[in-house]
Amino acid sequence: MFPIFEHAPVIVCSCILGLLLSPPTAHAEQANRFVDESVQAPIRETLTLEDTIRMTLANNPSLYEFEFKQRVIDGESKTAALKPALSAGVELENLLGTGEVSGIKELEVTLTLSSVLQLNDKPAARLNVLSERRIQQDVEKQIRTLDILGELNRRYIKVLVLQASLEVIKDAETLALYTLNAVTKRVEAGASPLLEQKRAQAALAQAKLDVSLAQQDLRLSIMWGEQTPSFKRVEGDLFAFNKIASFDALAVAIQSGPHINLFAKQSRVQAAQLRLAQANNLADIEWSAGLRRMQGIDETALVAGISVSLFQKERNLGEYEAHRARLDAIELQKQSNLRSLLHSVNQALGEHTRALLEVETIQLNVIPPLKEALDLVESAYLE
Repeated sequence: MFPIFEHAPVIVCSCILGLLLSPPTAHAEQANRFVDESVQAPIRETLTLEDTIRMTLANNPSLYEFEFKQRVIDGESKTAALKPALSAGVELENLLGTGEVSGIKELEVTLTLSSVLQLNDKPAARLNVLSERRIQQDVEKQIRTLDILGELNRRYIKVLVLQASLEVIKDAETLALYTLNAVTKRVEAGASPLLEQKRAQAALAQAKLDVSLAQQDLRLSIMWGEQTPSFKRVEGDLFAFNKIASFDALAVAIQSGPHINLFAKQSRVQAAQLRLAQANNLADIEWSAGLRRMQGIDETALVAGISVSLFQKERNLGEYEAHRARLDAIELQKQSNLRSLLHSVNQALGEHTRALLEVETIQLNVIPPLKEALDLVESAYLE
């Protein structure tokens, strides 16, 4: 029998499986440092999916981005926790005038200290906003990790498909060589025209070209951030069909997953922003106190003063309404996103069921008759 049919199921089903296998929902710890890309890793024969997950999470800059975002919040938290600044001032009056106030005869010098008295516990409200943002960023990092792992899994499956296709193409090359040898014998025996030999030679050349192109595609597909791939093959079984949970179970998992949980964290951030806006409805009190020296009468006196912004609540109404609207919109966005995710899951389950049916039908009802037909053609041709 021609060896090409040893891998025939792969070439029939690999494209379907490559599109439908779902990405793994795995979590991995962030590595402590980037890998030096200038150092060439030793070449290994095979690479597992676990290896690719580990190396990708250790070298992906988009995950390290969250470390710097946390540092930004740390800095903003230090600023938000500061007490209002204490300001010192000097005021000179009746200086270098004319007549009775010429020179410094009637000079008045005032030394003051001033600051702001914050009401409604505004510093705590600001710190609460930053604390909720920190929690939200943790969820965003989880989502980014899952997205990266999903893309990694898709590329990994693509490499498996290319590897399987390459085996089939190599078998096709072997078949073309086998055919050329058989045709050459028939031409030499005068049983076939020379034209058949030339066609067989062209078919062999085309098969060799297909092998070269497939190897090129494989090399381009396995570059996971390395300058040069450090492995030759990836491990995996395209026909290992794991049991998939029901739609109801997946729906429950989605509703408790990070993509939906992110909306809850966004709501908490907006609620904290809303509380801060409410705290700002009460204006802060600006105060000042100091000592005044009156040169003309050679006396000293204390001075003090306060000031408060009027109509603060009305002036703050626009900001409050904006935060209120953002908070109300989050729930609608959550429901819309949840429906979209559930629709995608339902479609994927349907496509997965159809793909399994196709694979089973091809393996059981299509491939065996084709093998028998090939045996019959080979026997008749060699007689």
